[in-house]
Amino acid sequence: MKKILVTGANGQLGRCIQDAAVGFQDGIFLFEDKTSLDITNLESLRAYFNREKPDICINAAAYTNVEGAESDKDSAFLVNAEAVKNMAEVCKEHQTILWHISTDYVFDGKGTGPYLETDPVHPINIYGASKLKGEEYIKQIWDHHFIIRTSWLYSQYGHNFYKSIVRLAKERD
Repeated sequence: MKKILVTGANGQLGRCIQDAAVGFQDGIFLFEDKTSLDITNLESLRAYFNREKPDICINAAAYTNVEGAESDKDSAFLVNAEAVKNMAEVCKEHQTILWHISTDYVFDGKGTGPYLETDPVHPINIYGASKLKGEEYIKQIWDHHFIIRTSWLYSQYGHNFYKSIVRLAKERD
């Protein structure tokens, strides 16, 4: 039976994965948040992998405050790039397949059609640059990975575009 580590377990995506995993019979999920697993600390991450030996790692952890990244560049790059580098290194050491969730903010938004994974990247803000750096680390370090770029997440959890629009529709004409 496969062990599947999900980082960022208390975030919007992590919570949705937890919901989807209920009753899943083909694997054992390990859900970790930033208090139970510090992915910014390479030795802590290494110790966790040595103990748990996950077969698959789904990295749903991220610094997602796009506006906040402009004034807190260090935190954005620590979580979205350096922690991802740590994860790629440890996944390689343990032959763990890495699924990394990234963003369409790696593009500049000037495309005229749907983006392809082969399109040139050109982030226009710190958030996009930090996520792109994480992608680059993965590609340099570990071949057994998937990078999934998404534009918006929305669910019943956390702050998201859908919930904001519903709230505004209730509050305003």
